[in-house]
Amino acid sequence: MKTTAWLAKEYFLPDAISSIKDAIEKAMGNEIFMIGRLNDDLLVTDVDVYAMGNKTAVPAMIKEAKCGDVFIHNHPDGILEPSDADLEIASCMGSQNVGCYIINNTVEFVYPVVKVMKERLCEKLTFSELSAQFQPGGNFARHLSPYEYRKPQVEMLKSVVDAFNEDKIAVIEAGTGTGKSMAYLVPAVSWSMKNQERVVVSTHTINLQEQLMEKDIPMLRRCCGLDFKSVLVKGRNNYLCLRKVSNVRSEGGTLIEDKDRRQLNDLLAWAAKTRDGSKADLNFVPQEDAWEAIQSEADQCTRLKCPFYDECFFYIARRSAASADILVINHYLLMADLMVRKETKGYDAVAILPPFQKIIIDEAHHLEDVATANLSTTISRLRIVKLLGRLVNLKDARKGLLQYLKSKFKEVGSVHDKAIAGEITNRINTEILEARQLLYDTVQGIFEDMSQSVSNYSNYAGLQKEEMRDEECKFRVTASFTSTDLWRDVIENQFRKLSADIQKFVSLLTSLLDEMTELSKKSQEVLSSVLIDILSCKMRLKFVANEIDAFLVENEKICKWIEIKRYAGEPTIRFCAAPLSVSEDLKTCLYDHYRTILLTSATLAINKTFTFFKDSIGLQQIPERQLSELILDSPFDYQRQSILGIPTDIAEPGQPGYVAALEESILQTIEISKGRALVLFTSYSLLNDLYQRLEPRITRLGYLCLKQGAGSRHNLLEAFKKDASSVLFATDSFWEGIDVRGGALECVILTRLPFKVPTQPIIEARVEAIEKAGGDAFFQYSVPMAVIKFKQGFGRLIRSREDTGVVVVFDRRIVTKRYGRVFLQSLPDIRCIKDKRDVVFQGMRLFFGSDTASSRQGNERPSGKTTKYSLYKK
Repeated sequence: MKTTAWLAKEYFLPDAISSIKDAIEKAMGNEIFMIGRLNDDLLVTDVDVYAMGNKTAVPAMIKEAKCGDVFIHNHPDGILEPSDADLEIASCMGSQNVGCYIINNTVEFVYPVVKVMKERLCEKLTFSELSAQFQPGGNFARHLSPYEYRKPQVEMLKSVVDAFNEDKIAVIEAGTGTGKSMAYLVPAVSWSMKNQERVVVSTHTINLQEQLMEKDIPMLRRCCGLDFKSVLVKGRNNYLCLRKVSNVRSEGGTLIEDKDRRQLNDLLAWAAKTRDGSKADLNFVPQEDAWEAIQSEADQCTRLKCPFYDECFFYIARRSAASADILVINHYLLMADLMVRKETKGYDAVAILPPFQKIIIDEAHHLEDVATANLSTTISRLRIVKLLGRLVNLKDARKGLLQYLKSKFKEVGSVHDKAIAGEITNRINTEILEARQLLYDTVQGIFEDMSQSVSNYSNYAGLQKEEMRDEECKFRVTASFTSTDLWRDVIENQFRKLSADIQKFVSLLTSLLDEMTELSKKSQEVLSSVLIDILSCKMRLKFVANEIDAFLVENEKICKWIEIKRYAGEPTIRFCAAPLSVSEDLKTCLYDHYRTILLTSATLAINKTFTFFKDSIGLQQIPERQLSELILDSPFDYQRQSILGIPTDIAEPGQPGYVAALEESILQTIEISKGRALVLFTSYSLLNDLYQRLEPRITRLGYLCLKQGAGSRHNLLEAFKKDASSVLFATDSFWEGIDVRGGALECVILTRLPFKVPTQPIIEARVEAIEKAGGDAFFQYSVPMAVIKFKQGFGRLIRSREDTGVVVVFDRRIVTKRYGRVFLQSLPDIRCIKDKRDVVFQGMRLFFGSDTASSRQGNERPSGKTTKYSLYKK
């Protein structure tokens, strides 16, 4: 070598070296251009291939690199001296702290033309400069008409700027209409552009993602003239896998069940013309089994070894994300990425997402639930049987991965390794298939036995009422339950046997895969696709066995429960586990590793404090100096735009006469508002009951009556908006995330206070834990959770300065119970009528009878937030 070189292992992690070798081999030893990502120790942890060339040159895709990345390319002749072109590019990009390495084809040596600087100073944001964009005469005012300056928006901007500059965790409640998305996007984009550092924005709902990508970010570009790259990042399972598509096309008769063929043909036709390979690009909703047959999955990916790597939709999307300034994702993807980083300790490397240090979590009131779901496990018969069904089809034993493997062995045996191929094929026929069938029979028998035994127990113990026989029953695995004969003699014994049998089968698959290493390299290349799929099944079965073992271990930090439901008269069972608290996990994987975290929502505070929110997600562990808090009221004039009605002469929920009174009260409310109403329930059963009673009566009034579940959420909302006098009965997710402006929604009816069902296992366990620690679970947990939901439901009414309307609460506990004050004090400053139904309804008639909003504005303002409005008492 003409130039002194260094050992590659001093600059690259082993996985990165392996990936580069595979890429060079795939390029037949020609030059390739890669971008490497570095960890805190400046070691290359991951690479992406961006171009392939010939023996002497390769295109340099320099725009794809970010500050702190490194260009990597190989010199096939082994001479690592940089060319003039290499030096020119290295000089240009080195000023942006992008490194440049030259390697040989065996990746033994590296010549670091330019090294990445470890320490660099961040350019801080200037609040006055950014706030000028929002001032009258600023960029937004010049480009948007009409435009209105909002003081709370600028106050939020200041808090976000401080969090970015001072590496803080900021908790901000910004009331509806604050303009919070622009208040965090402006500093996020500015920081990214100034410091060449990406910022992640995480949301809970698709609606907000669409708002950010289709409205807010384009508006920011247009108004402020900023040139930045933003990417919506989806989870891997949203993309098709070209390797799987190829296998289905060529070997579908061996792999796919006949019933799925028609839809798979539609998916294959789509795969040939799709723009981005994403499920969102489909014009139909695919069946779960059909999509699973072609979806991209991490444990079935061969990465650079895959013949379709260059065209892979997932990796194209990931490369796009790697060069983006702003990544928009959802909370589930964020948590999945954080969990991978926690396991691999790779906070500065590529995990599911490229590395980042600044995170904005919008709709943050969902973070605890999403973290809990991500850390939960479910063991079911279906989960195990589906894995075994991938190996041998459940309906047709001539199909499946093992049969596909045997067919590929015929191809291999006719050219290479005939003897070994014959031996392995014989082993599959005489040992593996038999063991797989035995395990399948064991799974069926064990779950049938446990389902019947637990069903009998739940009936005997009164856990499942007669009228609930066909509905799902859930009960916790408590210390008293684990002392029963059912637990010891049935569940524990059967689970130990099942775990052992799964492990035995996993060992057989391991030995089978080990035998493949004796095949020639050519044969292994032919078999690589099917082998990665079988390896995936093996690892997933192993995870199930580990989760079964964990379920049997006593752990006071974990809530375990059993779910049983009847299908076609037969009981089916699932075993579930979730952490009692996500505080430690969030601290370990989130708070301890990221410099700036913004947590925001319109509903975080309870009675003007963040105590409940901070306790629920572990922020109480963070030093005060690292935290900042801000509560911003909505800029809307609720005194002028709306009233809150609370009838006090209706029975409480659960008392005799409540449902009948609710029926008549809802109908009368809808008559007064002339439709235009959203009726929110806390249970599907009450929703269905009252919808059946009221739908004919509402229809006779001339109003369209809609019900959640009668169509897709999107279509239902569009129908509701289109028919301005329609009425929508809904529950659960419709309490939040819907934005209906104008005359289509002028009345929100809350049928009862949204307390969580106390019999839900995880809720029950958390309540017990608080009580055990000496706290008051009702006021510390149940009430705050209900208040957050209540605020969300209330917030459906007023969505703009032009909106007007009424919120009616048919749950008198909000004024008769001590805890009711917490609900009312958490609302904006609004006129409130707390009186008999006749008085409340008369107030509504006066409100809706006013000719204009301005005529209502002149009414006398009450002294207290929720004082009765005296005009309505005349």
